[in-house]
Amino acid sequence: MARLVFYHHPQAENFSLKYSSASVAEILSQREQSGESTKLIGYPFEAPVYVLYEGDSEIESAQDIDFDQEWLSDRIRDLPRAGQVVAFRLVELLEAAVDVRDEDEFRLYKEFEPQKIQQALDHVSWGAPLPTVAGEVMANLILRHSLPNANHRTSIAMLQFCIESVDPDFEMPRTHVDDDTWREWVDPYIVDSKRLITVRRNNLRFKQLEELDVDLVERKDGIQIRLAEFELDMHWREALSEYAEQHESHCTDFAQAVLERAERDDLLDRQGPTKQEFITYLEAGLVERDFREMF
Repeated sequence: MARLVFYHHPQAENFSLKYSSASVAEILSQREQSGESTKLIGYPFEAPVYVLYEGDSEIESAQDIDFDQEWLSDRIRDLPRAGQVVAFRLVELLEAAVDVRDEDEFRLYKEFEPQKIQQALDHVSWGAPLPTVAGEVMANLILRHSLPNANHRTSIAMLQFCIESVDPDFEMPRTHVDDDTWREWVDPYIVDSKRLITVRRNNLRFKQLEELDVDLVERKDGIQIRLAEFELDMHWREALSEYAEQHESHCTDFAQAVLERAERDDLLDRQGPTKQEFITYLEAGLVERDFREMF
């Protein structure tokens, strides 16, 4: 039977795995040294494994989202114009998602970090083939994880807007969570994306688990990561780079699949937008859009 540990604490999803050991004394020592709120789990394998989880003691409710214009303007005033525009649209998308989906799906796990949006835009190959640009927009927004939740859903929307900035008549295939097409082809892309970004941030922690003969790590939503399928033995900086590249490639594949499912092979070789063309579309092309229809 596979030896499985949880990445997020089963009773507190805002607590994530930070350290593991076969020694009770060592795990307690690590807990004493931690400056964060902590929880412990002992996994009763034949050779027990002890895991330390760190996180915030409280998770805010989606009802607490109140990104009014003044508050948002104060947070993004130091960003370049492109970052400001994308931040506004991402917040609108998040609010639309919260409005449409079950409130329990949208707990606020972290602070809003708008400066990471500009970092994401700086890592896009603007003007490259459209699947590359759209995929990199999606990939880098996911990697920077600027929103308190719904980063994958809002990043897929940004991929769609990127394609529309080249062809406003583009019709996106349905990617609604409650639609059969989601389970058929969208969800597997999202699941693999979450696996890659989780390994990217935790290769050394997962290597430690592997050395304790753990086979599987399960993150929230029941997503399992089989450790033997990933290269973990590398410096953490190397892992950040290696898995970022794999994640970009994965999202570019998703962008290509979107175009193919939309039967728009004519766009596969089209040049993607420049940054200014993308920002102009976000400002002027979405003024009357009801983002709730996207969720």
